[in-house]
Amino acid sequence: MNYIKKHKLTVFIILVYIVMICFAFFIYNMFIGSSGLPVYGDRLDGIEDVMISDKQFNDIKDELLKEDIVVNVTKPYLNGKILKVIVYVGDKAEIDPSKKLTDKITQVLNDEQNKYFDIEVYVTKYYSCELVTSGKTDEDGIFTESVTVKFNDDLSKADNVLEYGISKDSTVNYNKEKDVRIEEDGEYVIYGYTKDKLGESTCSIKVVKKASDVDANTTDISSLSSPNFPIIGYKKAGTSSFIWTKNR
Repeated sequence: MNYIKKHKLTVFIILVYIVMICFAFFIYNMFIGSSGLPVYGDRLDGIEDVMISDKQFNDIKDELLKEDIVVNVTKPYLNGKILKVIVYVGDKAEIDPSKKLTDKITQVLNDEQNKYFDIEVYVTKYYSCELVTSGKTDEDGIFTESVTVKFNDDLSKADNVLEYGISKDSTVNYNKEKDVRIEEDGEYVIYGYTKDKLGESTCSIKVVKKASDVDANTTDISSLSSPNFPIIGYKKAGTSSFIWTKNR
């Protein structure tokens, strides 16, 4: 005890050093593993016998791009034993045809690969024909000051949008306008129009404006869009069907 009292600083440094070593060992075990085994352990045993080739990755992408509803595909890749594919479909794409795109993936793989790898398919859209309004509204949702209606996405930056426009007219108008401003009182229906390789889409939103001296809150209101996307399909190795969900 006398030694400890005389060498308090030395003892403190030694204790701190021991704690640091223990902490470093804990971190090492957490991220690398106490046995020094690979991150995936033995779960990837045999993968070299069924490895997916670069040609197959490219074939999966090419086969998907042949489908009319597909506008882009990122190059498929492996995460451990999970084959991951991200597919972008056109704005008018519906759920059922989008789910059937998985057939294009499993057909490129051979039987042994389908038995070995899990497959995750993420299907989404670059954009949707959706309008949003911005302005001050009262408790009934009536705009009390000037209102701006615009596309929710900046379609001028979406390469897959061939045409777009926004108008107070229900007649299709690809005027490349991004927004409409409403200053006068009244009831309005604002229409948005988009076109991609899959076809034309139309969206609309109703706006009621009535000037008022009553204090109002700034509110953003969206038109109906495509609430069913994105979707995620997951197929366990050796099974024949995908389970579809937004959050696996």
